[in-house]
Amino acid sequence: MRVDASKTTILIEVTIHMAVSPSMLPSHEEVPARFPVDDAVAHASDSVLQTDSNRFARIRGTDLLNRDAPMLRWQQERAGHGVWPYFRSFCTPLTTRAVAVGEDGRRTEGLNFGCQDYLSLSTHPRVHDAAAKALRDYGPIAAGALGLNGGNPLSTELSDGLADMLGFEHGLLFPTGWAAGYGTIQSLIGKYDHVVLDKLAHNSLRHGADAGTRNVTYFEHLDNSSLRTHLQAIRSIDTKNAILVVTEGIFSMDSDAADLRELIRTCREFDAVVMVDVAHDFGATGPDGLGQLGAQGVLDEVDLVVGAFSKSFATTGGFLVTRSATVREHVRLYGGPQTFSSALTPVQLGVALEALRIIRSAEGAQRRASVRQVAERIRLGLADRGLHCMGNVVCPVIPVLIGSTRTARLAWRLVGEHGLITNLAEPPAVASNLARFRLQAMADHTAEDADSVVDILDTAIRSAEDAFSRVQ
Repeated sequence: MRVDASKTTILIEVTIHMAVSPSMLPSHEEVPARFPVDDAVAHASDSVLQTDSNRFARIRGTDLLNRDAPMLRWQQERAGHGVWPYFRSFCTPLTTRAVAVGEDGRRTEGLNFGCQDYLSLSTHPRVHDAAAKALRDYGPIAAGALGLNGGNPLSTELSDGLADMLGFEHGLLFPTGWAAGYGTIQSLIGKYDHVVLDKLAHNSLRHGADAGTRNVTYFEHLDNSSLRTHLQAIRSIDTKNAILVVTEGIFSMDSDAADLRELIRTCREFDAVVMVDVAHDFGATGPDGLGQLGAQGVLDEVDLVVGAFSKSFATTGGFLVTRSATVREHVRLYGGPQTFSSALTPVQLGVALEALRIIRSAEGAQRRASVRQVAERIRLGLADRGLHCMGNVVCPVIPVLIGSTRTARLAWRLVGEHGLITNLAEPPAVASNLARFRLQAMADHTAEDADSVVDILDTAIRSAEDAFSRVQ
């Protein structure tokens, strides 16, 4: 989606000054006019270019093993046209230049803006050393779930360190970030309680709510007046049961954040508990790496915080921090992922712990500044080309709105052919006609990398738009 750059405002955190100016960005003359487009793709069927997976989600019939054959044919047809963006694999380390290969064998080699290693810690020597030491000291596997010998000294040090950084008394680890969101809600919420979530809340949070109660409500995205309406309606008929309000620090698909202070104030009026998922902002953004909770000064006011290690901590896992010893013990005993999943491995713990040390250090601050500068430069560069970056905060995730699903699919193929690894978000992950690229910047990216991304994206999107205008 192109906009008039002269009338476009890039929404950023107002307390931070831009690190680059438009004069530092490449001129339009440096951009190749167009990329060549395969006519077979431009003329492909609507099924290839526009149909989304929701069409195949609801399946019926007795043949459980084969009844979704139309979905498989659709997937294979898309892959045959080079517009199937899922289930690719990296076959190199997650550096700023990498190689990704699709299931169809298509290979993309070039700039890596398609992984979530925001602080570039997955290749950090200290992180590698910590992984090796943990392997030597404790072996490659946990003994079981946390409640059944699954912990070790690193577990306690990590959970205590996370709680200390966020200013809470108690921490608890989970095998994945998804498990942290799901398990916390599922275990704390009884069938008569209420969960009220932002309508764009993560899949793990939605499933946790559904597992706990039938009383699940969604308020309009970032709309605290909508939240108030729902809370008022609940309390008008139920003053005896608990309400949990769930939001996120940064919603990565839109790169935006709620007014958390107002949200918390609204919740207090109706005796509701506030839980914030900080998977995408904790460690990578905000003062001292504290994300939006730190940026908005509400760390002392939020009740529960869950997060993930898979964005800024160079490994997999998740956590909960709370001021309530009762909450911690209840989730430890009754949270499904706690009781029935093996704990984090020693290597995962060693990596996350070393990443936490770096995040809390001067080097961590420098890495946060670096990834922010890259994101700002990309946003300014794309705005200068008339493209729209979504969001009201600057963070490592940069959603570039395309709109048309078919334009986005063809442009995704083109960027891959011309040396850019990135992700496509299309319906049903986003609403119809709101397809977008989801760039993920890393601290080790350079200004030159940012400029190259702008060039490739702009040229690919223009090429796709022109190809479809000729077809019509």
